[in-house]
Amino acid sequence: MKEADARMTGRDLGAKVSSLFDVAAQHRPLKNAGSSVISFACDPRHDEEAGLHKVKKVYYENTYQLDPPAKFRADQVKPIIEQVLEANLQGRKYDPIECSFLSKKLSDEIKQRVKELDFKRYKLVCTVTIGQKHDQGVQIGSRYLWDADRDNFAAASFHNRHIFADGSVYALYYE
Repeated sequence: MKEADARMTGRDLGAKVSSLFDVAAQHRPLKNAGSSVISFACDPRHDEEAGLHKVKKVYYENTYQLDPPAKFRADQVKPIIEQVLEANLQGRKYDPIECSFLSKKLSDEIKQRVKELDFKRYKLVCTVTIGQKHDQGVQIGSRYLWDADRDNFAAASFHNRHIFADGSVYALYYE
């Protein structure tokens, strides 16, 4: 019976099959499937181990301060994210290699501009996701374990005919 089924489907006995998609379709060459680059900003303290920078480590006494002097204000940060995304992505077309490096550059730029707002005792995490608009739906999510009273975030998005971008800044209070 299995040989008859194999002849009907046109597959050899023992061939891999899937109920979700045709495995043979995977062997076709992909057109511009995109890429992903994950990078972390260089911190001079990391270069200290290599002997590149001799930075004296500073130790602070505990302040026992439980609340920040000024809370992180998402309403001040959101316009910064929108301005950076708009200024750098307006009229741009999607190129997977260029956009992977551009996302890191924009993330660094947003983080530096937010640091200028001088939210004391906050660690900032900034992410920028850039993708191609090609008749698809995208959901971007993040999960963090944080203190809802002190930690906060700001997010903004941008899109044109060819690309979409999502920028987020997470502010985590550092006691």
